Amino acid sequence: MAVQKKLATIFLLTSIFYGHGLSTDSDVGLNTVEIIEKHGYVCENHDITTEDGYILTFQRIPHGKNNDNSTKRPAVFLMHGLTSSSAESVNMGPNNSLGFILADIGYDVWLGNARGNAWSRKHTTLDVEADAEKFFDFSWHEIGYYDLAAAIDYILDLNGDDSLYYVGFSQGTTSFMALASTRPEYNSKIKVASLMGPASYMNHQSGTLLIVLSKYVNELEKMFNKYKIYEIPYLKQLRKFALDFCSNPDNVDTCENVIGLIDGEDKTQIDFEKFPVILTNAPSNAALKQVAHYGQLIKNGGFSQYDFGKDKNNEIYGTDSPPAYDLSKISAPVAVYYGKNDQLVPYLDAQTVVKKLGNVVNDYLVPYDLFDHLDFIFAKDVVKLVYVELIKVMQNY
Repeated sequence: MAVQKKLATIFLLTSIFYGHGLSTDSDVGLNTVEIIEKHGYVCENHDITTEDGYILTFQRIPHGKNNDNSTKRPAVFLMHGLTSSSAESVNMGPNNSLGFILADIGYDVWLGNARGNAWSRKHTTLDVEADAEKFFDFSWHEIGYYDLAAAIDYILDLNGDDSLYYVGFSQGTTSFMALASTRPEYNSKIKVASLMGPASYMNHQSGTLLIVLSKYVNELEKMFNKYKIYEIPYLKQLRKFALDFCSNPDNVDTCENVIGLIDGEDKTQIDFEKFPVILTNAPSNAALKQVAHYGQLIKNGGFSQYDFGKDKNNEIYGTDSPPAYDLSKISAPVAVYYGKNDQLVPYLDAQTVVKKLGNVVNDYLVPYDLFDHLDFIFAKDVVKLVYVELIKVMQNY
C-alpha cells in the first residue's frame, strides 16, 4: 500500500508540473469554500473554540476530487502567514496549491484560520467591534499557544489518529515554534512539521518595509492605541484598490516593484495573471499586535515573547525582558524550507533556526537562487522546487 501510494504521488506530481500548469479558470471574487467547491472538491467548515474563547472557522478537504471518505486518511494541518487566511492554500488552483495536491494524494486536509482574520471573528463573550480592544489583544504567540493547540486536538479527535502532519508558512511557522517550545506536550502529536520560510530570528533584515517600521514600533503602537485602532485598518479598501490597479496590464511593473520593497526584487516566479485571485482574499484581517511583535524581533534581536515594557514584563513574566523561545525543546521532527532571496526571512536567519531546533530531519535550501518569501505559495514552479521535496519527507513519517 505504501509503495502504491508513493507511485501514485509521483505520477500526480509529474503530471502537474510537466503537463497541466496553472488552472486557466478564473477564481476572482471567490472565497476559500467557493474556490474549493468550484474545482469539484468537497469542503467542510468546522468551528473550533480555543481555551480563551475565540471561535475559529477552519476549512476541511476530507478527500481528493476523484475519491471518497471510504478509507481513513492521515490528517495534515496547513497554517497561513501574516494577514492571510486559508485561501492561500487553494487560490493558485488544483495543480499548484498544496491544499488540493495533498487531498488528491491521500490526505485529510485541514486549512487553518487564525483568530481575527476574515473567517475567525467570533468569541464566546467578546464582540469583534464593540470589544475590539480586548478582542484584538493578541499576537502570533496566542495564535500558537491557543489556536494551534485547540486545532490539533480538534482535528485528531475527529480524524481518530494520535498525531498529524503540520505545514506552516511564514507566521504559520512562527506560531508553531511558539506552541511547540512553550507547550512541549504537543510535540508528540506531530508526525512531522514542515516549516516554509521560518519567520523567527530576524537579525539580518535589510531594506524591507518591516525594518523601517520596526525602528518606530513603540511609537506606532502608542499612536494606534490612542486612536483606538487595534487591527490593520482599511483592508477592504486596500484590496479593492490593489485589485483594480494590478488588474491593469499597464501597472504590472509598478505592482512588482511594490512587492519587491517587501519581499524581494526578483518576481520571475509569480504569475501576475493570478493576482486578481490572490487579492480577492488577501490581505486578510489581523491584529496590529501581530505586526508589532515581528517589529520587536527586528528591533531587539533574538526570538522572544511579546515585549510589554519593563514594568509589565515583570508583572507577566517575572523578568525585565520577555523570555526567549527555547527551540531546543521542540522534539517533533521538523523539516525547514527556505530561499536564498527571501528578504522577510533572510537566508542566514533561517540557518540560525535550523541550528537551534531540537530535531531537524530536513534542512532544505530551495534550489533556485532567486526564490523569495511569497514564492512558497505563489511561485509558478513551487511544486517542482518545494512541494515534491516536502511531500517526500512527509511520506517518510
